[in-house]
Amino acid sequence: MAVVAFDAYGTLFDISDLADVARPWFADQPAADAFCQRWRQLHLEFAWQSALAEQYRDFDQLAKQSLYAALAEHEMVRTDADAVVQQLLKHMQKVPVYPDVKPTLHQLGNYKTAVLSNGTLRSLQALAVANDVLFSFDFILSVDPIRTYKPSRKAYALVQSAFGCEKREVLFVSSNSWDIAGAKAYGFRTCWCNRSQAPYISHGQKPDYVIATLAELPAILAES
Repeated sequence: MAVVAFDAYGTLFDISDLADVARPWFADQPAADAFCQRWRQLHLEFAWQSALAEQYRDFDQLAKQSLYAALAEHEMVRTDADAVVQQLLKHMQKVPVYPDVKPTLHQLGNYKTAVLSNGTLRSLQALAVANDVLFSFDFILSVDPIRTYKPSRKAYALVQSAFGCEKREVLFVSSNSWDIAGAKAYGFRTCWCNRSQAPYISHGQKPDYVIATLAELPAILAES
């Protein structure tokens, strides 16, 4: 495999960090964690709905919309909601990479690398710059040009278009089982980064490889 393509949110960038920012507005840390998980779920659901309805809105717009929806479920008053939205959306542009990201990318010098994300290009570039990994990738690929979202086949095709490669030459790495299933159905080799040791839940095909951290990735590439 000559190309390694990574999902962004939850794979490279630690979005669980957002719960620490949300903590002052909730009773305790578990409540803040649960809220941010719900926000993430709604964010993805809104993206898939917009894609299926062919009424595309970019991921940043949907982040704000889904955040207000999550806050409405928690019955927060508008003044509180506006403050939470402002702080969380601001922090979303600078969440950290996981500790294993930079060492792993450093070891992938013999491979072409890319980010393939539902995020907007401006947000992905901002995150890459904030974490000093912008030049660790040959391409940062957003779904914006195709105006739909993963797991659409059109999204995974962006990797092939960027590198001019065959499907079999790509290893796609994600922490999301639905993303792995989509990439596998498209024809990529897949590696599920199961940081939380969760069960694999998807109606699609299973990943070719399962790792607990990205630190295990170079060994897999060396053997494949």
